[in-house]
Amino acid sequence: MQESKIERKTILSVILLIIFLGGVGFYIYTDTKKRSSNNSASNVPEKTTTSEGDPGYTIKQIPVENSAPTAKIPNLNRAIIFRADISQEVREIVTKNITRLTTSLKEDSTQFGDWLELGVQYKIAGDYEGAKGAWEYAGFLGPETYIPWNNLGDLYVNYLKDYPKGEMYYRKSIEKKIDYIQGYRALYELYYFSYKEKWNLADDILLEGLSKNPKSTDLMILLAQYYKETGDTTNARTYYQKALTEAKAQGNTTLTDLLKQELQTL
Repeated sequence: MQESKIERKTILSVILLIIFLGGVGFYIYTDTKKRSSNNSASNVPEKTTTSEGDPGYTIKQIPVENSAPTAKIPNLNRAIIFRADISQEVREIVTKNITRLTTSLKEDSTQFGDWLELGVQYKIAGDYEGAKGAWEYAGFLGPETYIPWNNLGDLYVNYLKDYPKGEMYYRKSIEKKIDYIQGYRALYELYYFSYKEKWNLADDILLEGLSKNPKSTDLMILLAQYYKETGDTTNARTYYQKALTEAKAQGNTTLTDLLKQELQTL
């Protein structure tokens, strides 16, 4: 009943790509970040762009001195553990970046953006423990933002293969940002492709996302495709039609045409 990701490259892939490029709620993990300017615990950055963030998202940081005593700053002197297949050129770049970031954080450990970027650099190196520690501490500094939790979800699901923890962190990311569409999609893909014990939750998470984001054509199309693949033609047609109606309302003629073609296949 389930197909591989490669086998699922139907017209839906084209539709979702268009949605993705059109910016309908999607964010991409790019391993890049515009470094925010020297944000102390008392400052709120005007703009922060992170590996999983959206430009313009404001972060109010929690001063370390007022925090729970269990929040321990990760070891900023830890040796970098590189994955065996990382090239020497990348090692040198990552080492330079980590040195810059750890030096900055030793001077001011409350810099939320630097912890996020440090996690990215560790992840590039293949040092997943380093990435985990950096992002967990970023989550401590900015508990109200979804970014570190989403990054941790990605890390646990796609690299550490710890699906319960990945689920927990993805869940936390959409609790913090209910319109973070990629968070619902990540959970859907986790349930559908990997977390077999919870495969039955694949459509539930999309329905939950739609209840909070009723105009999301992305979620409608994913749900329609799920129903189509599981043989529920009636519901597949229902959600393709909903997506078509919304695409027309948004004036997205390309998506409208593709959805009409998809409906004809049912």
